[in-house]
Amino acid sequence: MPALFEDEAAKGLPAKPRESPVKVIGAGYTRTGTVSLAAALELLGAGPCLHPRTVPETDEVLRRARSGESATALHWGEGLARWNAALGWVGARHYRDLIDVWPSALVLLSVRDPDAWYESYASCLRATRELAMAGGPQLAAAEELALDVLMMPHRPLWKDILDGSCERRDEALGRYQRHNNEVSRTVPAERLLVFDVEEGWEPLCVALGVAVPDLPFPHLNDSSELRARLGPKARRAAGSPLVRPSTPHISRLTHADPARSFSQQEVLDALGMTDDPFAQRIFASCGVKRRHLTALEDQVGQTLQGRTAASEAQLFELAVRAVDQLAVDPREIDVVVSASLYSLGGPTIAHRLVEHYEMDPATDKYHVVGVGCASAVPLVRLVQRTLADREGARGLIVAAESMSGLLSQSAPDDPRAKIIGSAIFGDGCAAAIVEHGGEAPGPAVVASTVHQLAGTLDVVHMALADDDSHLHLARELPDLAAAGLERLLDDFLEPLGLTRYAIDHWLIHPGGRRIIRCVQEALGLPDVEVAISYELLADHGNIGTPSIFYVLEETMLRRAPAAGDRGLMITIGPGITVGLMLLVF
Repeated sequence: MPALFEDEAAKGLPAKPRESPVKVIGAGYTRTGTVSLAAALELLGAGPCLHPRTVPETDEVLRRARSGESATALHWGEGLARWNAALGWVGARHYRDLIDVWPSALVLLSVRDPDAWYESYASCLRATRELAMAGGPQLAAAEELALDVLMMPHRPLWKDILDGSCERRDEALGRYQRHNNEVSRTVPAERLLVFDVEEGWEPLCVALGVAVPDLPFPHLNDSSELRARLGPKARRAAGSPLVRPSTPHISRLTHADPARSFSQQEVLDALGMTDDPFAQRIFASCGVKRRHLTALEDQVGQTLQGRTAASEAQLFELAVRAVDQLAVDPREIDVVVSASLYSLGGPTIAHRLVEHYEMDPATDKYHVVGVGCASAVPLVRLVQRTLADREGARGLIVAAESMSGLLSQSAPDDPRAKIIGSAIFGDGCAAAIVEHGGEAPGPAVVASTVHQLAGTLDVVHMALADDDSHLHLARELPDLAAAGLERLLDDFLEPLGLTRYAIDHWLIHPGGRRIIRCVQEALGLPDVEVAISYELLADHGNIGTPSIFYVLEETMLRRAPAAGDRGLMITIGPGITVGLMLLVF
């Protein structure tokens, strides 16, 4: 019995397989449950199974297949003499040849939901590439089995199966579907079983003509298992640690929302856009379902100047609520940095917090305006530099936004950009503690950068008049922000000895549906990596300055990053300014 299945006896599975003379050709792509299928076939008596994950690296059939030799040179009849099944990339690539070698064999096309397949494949590909890049050829060779399973692009067979297009989601999905369609057309229907491992034993047993065993169907080698196996090895091989004793940490993080949440229809009504077809379409399709807004009905008819005092009071009230939830003594804080998109009043939030909490009057305090959605990265950088060489020092960041302070009622001649902004923005506040010291809790801030795209100052700007105000967002914003992101990210990670395949958690600014989608497509991210950003957009809208802190907090809560996991924060704001921050949890 192959080593992969030795533990099955301890789980109550039979030590000896049942009798079944039927040979099996597994024509399904990798990450469709082929390892689980190999285990199931062994248990049903259709083994032994040739699978790159379960047989010795020295197997002659695998050696020849890896080399890219022609099908005629592989001598399948001789090489497969001791095998009753072939799965993994061997079956997927060579199923046509194997049909002739085993003329009565069952062709088993393992499938799964295409999006789920891609997410699993891309996730595992990142893990194995990180391993290879961190450890070089020797370490990559040591993990030959894992790399085999994922068909690494330096192998000749990659060209025949995915042609190196895995990182391009649409192309990879197209090839996956074309392969499945081709197998279905090529193999006679009486010899073909299209099978999803989630269906369990029955379809497989019927096709093989054996009884259904009273055992759970095996589920092996899932994405989390593979990443858990490979990730620590890659981190050990990487050499120099990313986190040092002087590296700052985001040790505490929380947020506060206005009490009331408005539906999109309620906002349309308040802004007088109920009968505007364009507004109705934008509000329905922008990805926002509800938003927390402060006193929308009371302020929307006032000028920006007329509601300044109320907006400042609302920002401060949110700030206090957020800081109180941090459960720290503000009097022990060394620097306070506050931020909002705009501020017509004074004193600043930072000044008010120092006064409210009776902090040391000499506490350093700064207030940043106009940076908006890109604020998180420069705010952390500012605190980091202010606290440099001050072991144990702590800084407080308060990112507050009252976007409802900008919303104004619709007029017949309003630009469409105003309607777009009115559809997505919400209010909220995030508070964070940044502290130095190797023992500090929370994610470590390893590196960060902000990059301003030349010639984009007018793409995002505040449009203010005596009786009107709105945040102007040009339609081309998402495309411009994502256009050079791939190169920008690679240049950011390269000095750290990393590539994007080393990132375990992606924290994408929920600035709008198109912004998230454009970033996702530019970097080839699976849906699971941007799900939190989409959900926060739906429930809160774009909160501007504190948005990405919400994403970080939710990621830590829901995904529970493991120690050593890496997160990459991407913010996009006025300028156009792209912020990048590498975190190690």
